[in-house]
Amino acid sequence: MSRELKERLKSVLIFALIITGLLQVGILWSYQNQGTPFSFLSTIFSRDIQVSNEAVREKLFIPDKLVISDGENDYWIISDDNEYYQKFFNEVTAGLSKIVTGNAELNVSSEKWEDIVARRGIIVDFGFSLEPELLGWMLGTGSPVQDTPRFSKLMVRRDIVREDTGTFYIRGTDGTVYSTGQIRYEQAANLKNVTNKLEAGSKNKYRKYKTLSGGRLNKPEDEPDALYVVSSPRYWPYRVLSADLPVAAANDELLANAILGEEEGRYNKYTYNDDMIQYTYGSNIYRYYSDGYLAYRYLGSADSSGTKVGDALINAYKFIAGTDMPLGTETDIILSSVERKAGGAYEFGFDYRVNGMMVRTEYDTKDGSGNKLEHAIRILADGRRVLECDWLIRSFRIENTRKYNDRLLELLAREGILWRNISISKIDTGYYIRSSRDRLLEPALIITAREGFRVYLDMIAEEGE
Repeated sequence: MSRELKERLKSVLIFALIITGLLQVGILWSYQNQGTPFSFLSTIFSRDIQVSNEAVREKLFIPDKLVISDGENDYWIISDDNEYYQKFFNEVTAGLSKIVTGNAELNVSSEKWEDIVARRGIIVDFGFSLEPELLGWMLGTGSPVQDTPRFSKLMVRRDIVREDTGTFYIRGTDGTVYSTGQIRYEQAANLKNVTNKLEAGSKNKYRKYKTLSGGRLNKPEDEPDALYVVSSPRYWPYRVLSADLPVAAANDELLANAILGEEEGRYNKYTYNDDMIQYTYGSNIYRYYSDGYLAYRYLGSADSSGTKVGDALINAYKFIAGTDMPLGTETDIILSSVERKAGGAYEFGFDYRVNGMMVRTEYDTKDGSGNKLEHAIRILADGRRVLECDWLIRSFRIENTRKYNDRLLELLAREGILWRNISISKIDTGYYIRSSRDRLLEPALIITAREGFRVYLDMIAEEGE
């Protein structure tokens, strides 16, 4: 063997020994010195999962409601499994991209929102406030090049002659209405044909709604575009759901693996009165309670360098995706709220959606503050990591289908609630979880009042069902 070959072989062996030594030190340090201020070889030992911006946008940039108006005070909520849903939403995102990139000018409009939503077109309520930076990130266009308001609602008013042309109206969170000139979308669905089909199926397939303003019910403080049912038939089919604890909760080993994944072996475990299990490692604390409530806290310092909302949202999404808790069939997790907090971190709220209908949460938190968890998942995140999480974990199953009376005025009267005593901001058709006893979920109207509280109106099951 030549001298040169021997030297090369020695170099390779020395390099291999160095790498092996570093890995061994990293493993020992991870287990023995949990309080270390940094993670040695963190990319090797981290549970961090890789997701693309596009994957997160596809999962989270979806509307809370997509509604079709025929311009004659009839409205239909288009579910995400409807054949026209994606066409309508593609039209919306294409128009928003033109606005954000400056290819469609946005100006303040003098028109009133209640008059705008009475016209023929597409109404979208995202359910959370889109600040300009978040809108640009969701669209993948970058930050808007023109002044764009924070908003959650918009309408595309279709041209009365050209079906591929519409005017965008955006309602800012301060109530100001903005509009564009006409925007063309060549792949637009024929709205007239769609509304004819929806009308034809209004007796048994597509539930028809009115708006508070169109039904002349709204008081000055009510939201004019809130939807309610007055049409026949009186009873409509809805799913009945079960909301159970995660399957992993029945076994300590499965539970730890579901929460911690491959990092399970690094955590110390403590059990308190059979009601709560705590897992700790360094600055990370997880607490799982017997009612399915998971709390996480990071005790280290937050990122003070300035957080971009897209980076924080990616971290929140990774945290949820990295927890192996099967949610049940036809169940999605939907982004419901976005709020910038002091220090630059962002707080996100996520909710369950089962078979196209939201499950609202109003549950006592575990921190002793007396506050309510108002979303199934609350996450505080910065540009580096998740700082806090509160998560009411449930696994859903569709049990059966029954017919229910979903008429707003009849349900209010049944509960003895006077119309004049409540200022309506939003009306949802869905389900709710307010206590650990809520395991069988039947449909309800959930009214969000202008003051922020909710009113829950259980639908009335048809007799004999």
